[in-house]
Amino acid sequence: MRVFKNIWSQLHTFVLWGLASALFWAYVFTFVTDTAPEKKVMIYCDVPELQDIQLAARLEEDLPEGLRMIKVRSFQYVMMDTDNIQRGDLFLLPASKVEEYRQFFLEGDEGIQVYDAQTHTGIAGQYIKFGEENYYLFYGAKSPHLDDGKAREVAEILLRVP
Repeated sequence: MRVFKNIWSQLHTFVLWGLASALFWAYVFTFVTDTAPEKKVMIYCDVPELQDIQLAARLEEDLPEGLRMIKVRSFQYVMMDTDNIQRGDLFLLPASKVEEYRQFFLEGDEGIQVYDAQTHTGIAGQYIKFGEENYYLFYGAKSPHLDDGKAREVAEILLRVP
């Protein structure tokens, strides 16, 4: 009985150590598996369903020279982190959301249509489930890969995925 009281009185310490340990290892995992923004291309997609890891793996099969990684993320993943979304390289959006996010796109970019709602044809069909409207691909205004052409190269690879 005395042992249980002792454990119960120290429970908050165990919980704090557990939480600190989990946060530490999460940071270490992110540090080890992530790479610098100059070495990766970020693609943000606002679609109903997305197989982000599988699509990124498919795009990395043709990884342009000088890049180490391509990350594909759903908009829900970054909605609270506007710094990351502003530095996005490519954006895949439905027509209804284009004006809402226009400030993130390269000025004058009218987008490349990647899905036609009438014919139900588009890119990366086995990785992306599109909604009931047309979808467009845009270049990010603050992309670190506009000058070196890597954003354009990855966009071309994405446009070739059946």
